[in-house]
Amino acid sequence: MTMTAQAIPQLAERLLPLLQRARAASFQLGQPVLASLTVELAAAPNAPLSLAGRAPYFLWEQPSRGFALTGLGQAARIAGHGPQRFDAARADLQRLLGSAVIDRPGALPSAPIALAGSAFDPSQAADAALRPFDKAQGRQAQDAALRQAQDAAWRAFPDALVLFPRFLFGRRGADAWLTVNVVVDRRLPAESVAATLADEAARAHSAEPPLAPPEDARASIVSPDDRAPWRESVGALTGQIAAREAEKVVLARRVDVTARRPFDVDAVLGRLRRRYADCTLFAVADGEVCFLGATPETLVSLSQGRVHTDCLAGSAPRGASPDADDALAATLLADAKERREHDLVVGDLRRALAGLCGDIRLPPAPGVRRTASVQHLHTPIEATTGAATHVLDLVAALHPTPATAGLPRERALCLIRRHEGFSRGWYAGPIGWIDARGDGDFAVALRSALVHGDAASLYAGCGIVAGSDPDREYDESSLKLEAMLWALGAKA
Repeated sequence: MTMTAQAIPQLAERLLPLLQRARAASFQLGQPVLASLTVELAAAPNAPLSLAGRAPYFLWEQPSRGFALTGLGQAARIAGHGPQRFDAARADLQRLLGSAVIDRPGALPSAPIALAGSAFDPSQAADAALRPFDKAQGRQAQDAALRQAQDAAWRAFPDALVLFPRFLFGRRGADAWLTVNVVVDRRLPAESVAATLADEAARAHSAEPPLAPPEDARASIVSPDDRAPWRESVGALTGQIAAREAEKVVLARRVDVTARRPFDVDAVLGRLRRRYADCTLFAVADGEVCFLGATPETLVSLSQGRVHTDCLAGSAPRGASPDADDALAATLLADAKERREHDLVVGDLRRALAGLCGDIRLPPAPGVRRTASVQHLHTPIEATTGAATHVLDLVAALHPTPATAGLPRERALCLIRRHEGFSRGWYAGPIGWIDARGDGDFAVALRSALVHGDAASLYAGCGIVAGSDPDREYDESSLKLEAMLWALGAKA
């Protein structure tokens, strides 16, 4: 919809007293404070916001649930670093909210909402060296240069980020709202800033909705054939697992793609939205770099003491017919290797939750979760926790899960650093949102790509356990890459 004066009645008039109160609080405290105004909109947008030319932005959306958060600009940005990044980010977030001046309707007691994401492993070097076997295979210099350039692009994404956008447009079903955030100091010219913010808010929602993406393939894979080095890595890992150095290690592949012109993020998201509506869509951009995807996996959600997490481990392709689909699902459910891998993940999630939660509930056996191109063994887990638990406490306890790293966690991470010749960046990291009560929802950033102009790097991983077959795991990773290859136009 197009934003009108009727959609946000007297926004400037409502902002002015808030900014004046925030200015007075800043003077009293001797430091800048966050001012946040949330207003209900007359109707939910009937089309997604266009993101073209609007970086920095942060989108988090669940199309099948009618839920979307679109943040434009940056008002307050909290960065956490190193292994304790979640604890540091939580402390800074609570300090910021503790002095904030907030105006919100009674229907939205949890506003304002912050958007958040994190690197998979902050210890992984941003400029990861090429694997020794890469050099032995004599890969061309331009391939190495492309990989190094894409690794460097991750520098725009900190180890952990908690962001209050300048404007946050929210939608849940038929309900919609706008939150305006600004950091205020004692010298803020409240009247002019209120008028400017109201004008920017009206224009922020007035762009034409994104056009449907072209259906013709317009991108091509430029990565060299990595099947031989993959086999070497999987062989080394299964040997280390047999020697009891680890129970499971999740090894990832990276595939690089280029296009004839810069990728259209709106178009890519439009394709994902139509085909993967039951997944969580995300897009985070800073400057010319965007990380986006459509993930089927929830890391953890917290709502008024109720905790939910998903175990997705073990994969199979979709069938060409309902009968073939069911046969593949039955084979997956009966596969001893896939069930063993799945059970490892379920057991570790239960142990991680036990430190913060009670009344942990899960079904006696996994079911199957289907997306457009893949089906997974799936076990949902429910629990309860106390009022003092923050969603970032749960994120810190659960990430990385055995489904994205392996077991034991620290040993698996060490082996990943040794065998992956690139930086994962935010791939397989937590991405989600946090409300003012400390509740929130985080997904695992899978089925994703880092896009930089006309270049993109795609990521997919597989769990390596005793008895893993390198070719079967390679084929599984290729299956997981299909969603983003298709969305980027590199696969019909």
